[in-house]
Amino acid sequence: MGGVGWAICRRKPEVMNPREFEIVAMTDTPPTPPPPPETPTPELRNPHQPPTHFSRPKPLPLPKRFLLLLVEPEKWAHAAIYPFTVTFWPLVWAMIIGAACLGFSLSAHSIKPLQAFANSYDQHYLPMLLQHGKLSLLKPAGKTKLAPLYIPNVYETVMVNTSLTGAAALKTKPLIWLFNQTDLVITGEKVSHPMVVMSMAKLQREILLANGAIKPAVLKTTPVDKLPAVRIDSPTLQKFFKVLSPVVVLVLGLLASLIFLLTNILWTVFMVLLTGFLVMSINRNIGMPLKAAWRISMAVMIPMLVLRGLLAVFNLVPVVNNSPIVDQIIYMAPIGLSLWAAILANRLFSRPSAGGRAL
Repeated sequence: MGGVGWAICRRKPEVMNPREFEIVAMTDTPPTPPPPPETPTPELRNPHQPPTHFSRPKPLPLPKRFLLLLVEPEKWAHAAIYPFTVTFWPLVWAMIIGAACLGFSLSAHSIKPLQAFANSYDQHYLPMLLQHGKLSLLKPAGKTKLAPLYIPNVYETVMVNTSLTGAAALKTKPLIWLFNQTDLVITGEKVSHPMVVMSMAKLQREILLANGAIKPAVLKTTPVDKLPAVRIDSPTLQKFFKVLSPVVVLVLGLLASLIFLLTNILWTVFMVLLTGFLVMSINRNIGMPLKAAWRISMAVMIPMLVLRGLLAVFNLVPVVNNSPIVDQIIYMAPIGLSLWAAILANRLFSRPSAGGRAL
């Protein structure tokens, strides 16, 4: 037996004919592939599970995107699915436009009191004479009720006192714009050292130039004591303010716009941080992240910034409002709009959507 066993072990392995291999391969049954994973049907899907993806079409061009964010509330909700810059640049446009509307509205409205002052000057104040770079009062016969220029205000006072010269110090008012015999001076109890703003000689040249009484080339070469005298009354002030108004509107408008731009930035940052948590909490059932909620809050601020500027342009709400209630309504209005945008986003993104990108 041992020899037979050893013989069997020593037997050479049989080599299968290639034809026989093909026959065996053809008759052999291949293994059954594993079934594909089951896709949950809509009935079995968890209704509280947030959708994984949302459609995100290509952003529109910046001008069209800016206009749609102004007038279409659904675009506020759509801001959640776009990158930060898609909403940031329209927001920058809105801050600049709103600040410019506020600044130039303030400067334009500030001209109206000057025009009204020029028209009514002869009815309330004594006329004045600028001659040889010095200011003096005129007393027309029969007009005893007229007095030197004096306009008091809560914040500042404008007055004429020709008995003073140079940087005279007055401590009776918080801030005084003093027209004395030789200079225009800022003084008052809030000013530690009186400051000369303009000499009467320069003011005489400016009024002559604005009223067209002398040519610029001649004005520069003519000594002060040779300049024509200037009578300051209603006709003179009307011409002067008419020429001065565009310059005042431009300069004051630019300065005011920069201040309002800073105000808009602070307002926007505060509201975006505040309302972002509100938007996120309303959309917690779809798992909206805070950064997506902030993008919605940024979109909401775009129409608010432009609307605040337009209200000032059409004088529906004053630029500088004295009513705290109106100010609170205006500056807290983004909270209500953010609530609206959050509800729109929840309705939009809580529906299952095929394809697209996540929030």
